[in-house]
Amino acid sequence: MTHLAIHGAAGRMGQRLVALTLEDAKLALTAAVEGPGNPRLGEDAGVVAGARKADVAITDAVPPGVAVNAMIDFSLPVGTRAVTPWCVKHAVPLVVGTTGLTADDEAMLDEAAKTIPLLKASNFSLVVNVLNLLAAKAAQLLGGDYDIEILEAHHRFKKDAPSGTAITLARHICDATNRDFDQCIKFERHGDDVQRQPEDITIQALRIGDHVGEHTAYFAAMGERLEIKHVSTSRDSYARGALRAAQWLTQQKPGRYEMTDVLGIK
Repeated sequence: MTHLAIHGAAGRMGQRLVALTLEDAKLALTAAVEGPGNPRLGEDAGVVAGARKADVAITDAVPPGVAVNAMIDFSLPVGTRAVTPWCVKHAVPLVVGTTGLTADDEAMLDEAAKTIPLLKASNFSLVVNVLNLLAAKAAQLLGGDYDIEILEAHHRFKKDAPSGTAITLARHICDATNRDFDQCIKFERHGDDVQRQPEDITIQALRIGDHVGEHTAYFAAMGERLEIKHVSTSRDSYARGALRAAQWLTQQKPGRYEMTDVLGIK
């Protein structure tokens, strides 16, 4: 049995992680953590998640003496900065799903991965990881005559834009076509003279209602268009992927891993 700590347990993803952990006989929820001052501190994590009573209170730190085989972090950058040193200190594998991390944060994760197994992903869905591979292959096969654009949509509460998933998708396409990401990727298009350049890939972001998530890669030439799309209808696809990653990570050596390693589709 894998003993899990969920960091960001009262958030949207955290709640689904808690609920699905409680449903899985191979998993045990041993800690549910939120930031200091969170209004759900002290409440039962299972009840907050709309699931059965977990007998695990939401706390602002992992309680001393609690067994933790892996930590899953879906919080805010400040939360990731707090939980990473704890995982290093206690030799606990870390799965990071938090978005909006800075270059310094990435460097911190790289350093931590010298001591513990660590996996950070912009999206834990199996289908999204397949989307990345398919889009990269399509870009290679179609060549430079096809315009490439990416559209992503999420709920109105998402703070960062574009999504980490869209950026990762763009990076896969750039790598497959020998494009320089920093030169080719555009995050907006407006004005009187903004005709696209052959190497441009523009990422557009929609924030609408309660949309769980949607990502589409467009490949278009004169007279035809290919669209490769992933649509999420539930956060559970992400949560199940993160739980799978946490279980897998407990069997790995220290290092930095990706979901393609977990899924064996690299």
